Amino acid sequence: GWVRVTADYDPAGQSEALIYNEAQTVYLGNLARQTEAGQPPLRWNQQLTHASRWFSWDSVENRVDPYCGHQDTLGGWPIDRAPIFGYLGSAGAENAFCGYVTPQQAIDGWLNSPGHRANLLAEGHREIGLGYYLRDSDGRGYVAQMFGADAVYPPVVIENEAIATANPTVGLYIYDRSASGGFAGLAPATEMMVSNNPCFSSASWEPYTAQKSWTLSSGEGWKSVYVRTIDAFGRTVSVADSIYLGANVPLNEIGPEQMSSTEPQVTLYGLDTGSWPRAQFSLGWLADDRNETFTKWWGNGEPVNDADAWGGTAYRLFPGDGESFAWVYDTSFIKETPFVAYFRLKVNNNSSAAEVGRISIAGGGVEYGPISLKGTDFTAANQYQEFALPFTFHDNEADPFLTFQVWRSGTADLTIDAVSIFTAPQPFGGTQTWAVPGGNYRGQGVWVRYTNETGSAFSNLMDATTTQGALSVTPMNVALLVEQNGLLPAPVQLTVPELCGDVTWQVSDNAAWLTTSVNGQSVAVQVNQGGLANGSYTGTVTITADGVNNSNPIHIPVHLIVADEVYRTHLPLIEK
Repeated sequence: GWVRVTADYDPAGQSEALIYNEAQTVYLGNLARQTEAGQPPLRWNQQLTHASRWFSWDSVENRVDPYCGHQDTLGGWPIDRAPIFGYLGSAGAENAFCGYVTPQQAIDGWLNSPGHRANLLAEGHREIGLGYYLRDSDGRGYVAQMFGADAVYPPVVIENEAIATANPTVGLYIYDRSASGGFAGLAPATEMMVSNNPCFSSASWEPYTAQKSWTLSSGEGWKSVYVRTIDAFGRTVSVADSIYLGANVPLNEIGPEQMSSTEPQVTLYGLDTGSWPRAQFSLGWLADDRNETFTKWWGNGEPVNDADAWGGTAYRLFPGDGESFAWVYDTSFIKETPFVAYFRLKVNNNSSAAEVGRISIAGGGVEYGPISLKGTDFTAANQYQEFALPFTFHDNEADPFLTFQVWRSGTADLTIDAVSIFTAPQPFGGTQTWAVPGGNYRGQGVWVRYTNETGSAFSNLMDATTTQGALSVTPMNVALLVEQNGLLPAPVQLTVPELCGDVTWQVSDNAAWLTTSVNGQSVAVQVNQGGLANGSYTGTVTITADGVNNSNPIHIPVHLIVADEVYRTHLPLIEK
């Protein structure tokens, strides 16, 4: 387990030189994937990197003799180490270099070894971890490279995962959603939006495409690009990558912020239930007629296009051959956690007080339901309505299936749209930290429903707000040269990009000759040299935000030089 593995070594710590080697190896490997096999770049991942670093350390420090292999001293293999260090996607392929080598030597060596080459260039990977270890006392080292793919995480990669660029125009590779993942998976992206800020201010939806040219925000420094994709069901995923714009990369700042990661929880902002006392949450968990496991077992039925259905398609069970029965199943959904399934159904005739259908759930050997549905249980004909059924998917090797089952038993058509899955109702506050079942939050949009105390009445689903945005300011410094008895200089305008959610920010300054005023998202910085002697002065404008977690105040230095006279030089106009 985690404690046992990391008791003597913290993989979060790494020297500047070695973390730069790791970053370069990721980048050079991505170039090789492109030139050697036409494969897309891999996103640098924190959990896979921690697993790789630990294995490299273990292979040097816990072995008397030099070691070359993939089994650690605890008996574990790559497929064991990835989840121990928190990676919950699919992983297990690993390359290793049994000694310290430069990034280029590592990539060249792996490309010249058939098995390592196959790992490096394989098309199924989406993320990568890199771990360097070097013992200074004798120069003994190890390099490990682990590959992974997470069905719920479609990464964006800037410039093949280069650490820096001199050109603000960069190339993005935007992965589509994986076709796997079962009820927790997502459908292919239909549209996307791209932005330089996490609120996607001024961004608009455009057709999804895997490759896109993009312009970073101006000014030297770390730049992030945010991508949000959406599928036919309205389910979103927001991802990001970062790169340094400029020549002087601060190596001490390369770290987790440049890597993809997973979180066990997500904070939801601005929840407003009105009169509802409880809330339920979902990461867009959904079973649908387009799932590959959806099957009509007997009776009459057919797929139909339906503009009122989520995703535009549904499955109609109709009379004429006894009862009709269909199901959809998954084996990988989250186990031993209470959930509520909402069956979204409609009938073409709701006048009958007799049974028109039944719904039930089989969850790892335990049956929930069936619930008998009468025609009059539907408030209107030809209008979708949701019916709730609580369940738990039990971990049962003898019966590893979670199955949603629907029967048509009456004389009316019964149309199946989808089954959405939510957590059990829970009390909530306006801002709530949700411990995500399964512990694998990776930027998915969060659906929320509100319910009464028992869950027997519930609202429609809606999107929760998961992002506040980071506080930022441009420009990050102000410098002015003024005449002692001259006119006041024009105010310098600072821009504070809009933050997501209910967030306010304030401005303060610390010098008598310095004043600030706010207008919308702009701050006017005014200096007044009256009464100041010739010389240099430094003040600070500080911007702070309320309601933004983990946001430090931003301090903008203001440098003022006061002189007797300021001579202005005009360059001659040269006609060419």
